[in-house]
Amino acid sequence: MLTEIVAHRGYPKKAPENTLASFKKALAFSIDILEIDVHLTKDQQLVIIHDEAVDRTSNGHGFVKDKTLEELLKLDFGSWFSPKYNDEKIMCLSELLVLLKKINFSKKLLIEVKTDHFAYPGIEALLVKTIAQFDTHKYQIIYQSFNIATLLKIAKLDKSANLAALFFYPTWQILCLSKKNLITAIHPDNRWLINRIFWLKPSMIRPWKVNDPQKIRKILKCQLAGVITDEIELALDLRKEIQGG
Repeated sequence: MLTEIVAHRGYPKKAPENTLASFKKALAFSIDILEIDVHLTKDQQLVIIHDEAVDRTSNGHGFVKDKTLEELLKLDFGSWFSPKYNDEKIMCLSELLVLLKKINFSKKLLIEVKTDHFAYPGIEALLVKTIAQFDTHKYQIIYQSFNIATLLKIAKLDKSANLAALFFYPTWQILCLSKKNLITAIHPDNRWLINRIFWLKPSMIRPWKVNDPQKIRKILKCQLAGVITDEIELALDLRKEIQGG
């Protein structure tokens, strides 16, 4: 089994994270999984951004939850990275799903539901409803979150949903849910995992975010399910060297 290469927020080493430019850069390579982060706007729109606030990755200020989509679209999400990406816009989840259909995407889409700081009431139902409106049968959707309550809500809304628990340190709840197969994958902080790989089932583990070459090598040699990384080309080269694919 080849370890899956997970493109973390697109290709943030080459373009501003979680933007169209970043996703296109990642999709130009033979990645196995594209990872994104989703928040909910004031007017109930699902948008792709990592932070709860726009300050770090745009020329604006404030929380996503306090802004409408129209307000967010007025912001520049690219110049902070490079003048080359001046006026890069925030993306809606629906826009990305349209793109994936257009390019005949056939790998996996990993959606992080960012409810670990703000609950975003109704985000789970809106997310499942939005996904259902698109033809995604050619690729697999995986939902991940630090918030186990969010994963359980998605499980009730979609009995066939693939769920992954994100964590810094594992809890008994996570371990029990994984044993019951309610959670099909576990995505631990690599700083905790790297010396504890033997604790967990390798075929379920995709650690994040792993950019150090030696750590990537160790993960590949242990044949874990995947590695979530910013270093797409490096990870692909190391996988070819170590696993032959």
